[in-house]
Amino acid sequence: MKALLAAALLLVPAARAAETASFLDIGVGARAIGMGGAYTALADDASAVYWNPAGLSRVEKRELSVSHAELGLGTREDFFAYAHPTGRGTLAAAMTYLSQGAIAGRDAAGRPTADYQASDSAFAGAYGVATDIADLGASVKYLRGHIASSEAQGVAADLGGRRAFHGAGPGKLVFGAALRNAGPGLKYETQRNDLPLRLAASAAYVFASGSALAVETQSAPRGGGADAGFGGELKAVEGALLRLGWSTKSAAPDGAGFDAARGLAVGFGLDRAGLRFDYAAQAAGELGAAHRFTLAKRF
Repeated sequence: MKALLAAALLLVPAARAAETASFLDIGVGARAIGMGGAYTALADDASAVYWNPAGLSRVEKRELSVSHAELGLGTREDFFAYAHPTGRGTLAAAMTYLSQGAIAGRDAAGRPTADYQASDSAFAGAYGVATDIADLGASVKYLRGHIASSEAQGVAADLGGRRAFHGAGPGKLVFGAALRNAGPGLKYETQRNDLPLRLAASAAYVFASGSALAVETQSAPRGGGADAGFGGELKAVEGALLRLGWSTKSAAPDGAGFDAARGLAVGFGLDRAGLRFDYAAQAAGELGAAHRFTLAKRF
């Protein structure tokens, strides 16, 4: 499972012991990553398919979103999503694809062998609806992993909820929760490992100006500790936002040590006439920084 180990070390999130499809725990979208991954309560665009399908209920126009991430040493993540509001909620479809550069092969004695390739993908269908009590959503995912000549396939599901409270002030307080990657796991040859099951809970305050502050916790119900993320976005001028975030998950990517600087992320967003561009840079230790770009069109 060299490819999965490489993902754990290079892609910022740490893969817990005996888990497969660790790419599901990386996160998608430049806006979310620029806020330290504290996005479960705020997700209100096509990327809500990943973060919290309940947030799809807040998508008011059709939206097509494309994200690309350069994660170091030839590893790339691409995410495509389309959200389609209807009179009874919002339907969405998404694809995540993680590719890695050539990986040096080794035999049982540690001698070099031919290089090999590894990739992971997920195809999701989701639905979010607003009710009188809360926004609710769910998604179903088909998963495929490929390591050298081995292949694994499986399914998983996400569930989410979201509730906004408008107080006496001009802003609003939003709470969100999501259960991600519930499923039977993937089996490579004779070994089956669990998916990265995660339970996320988040709170955010959205100011009347459009700025926001958010905090999030994420735990591994099967046992594997918990992580936290903090972030905010400042509406500098109309159509332009600055973002800053930090997460414990990024600060300890391989479980071997804690590096506070590595948990930092910064970014910005530009929104003009229904076209939005977001960028985020996330510290990656000796690798420098991981760069993420998102382009979305509402129509």
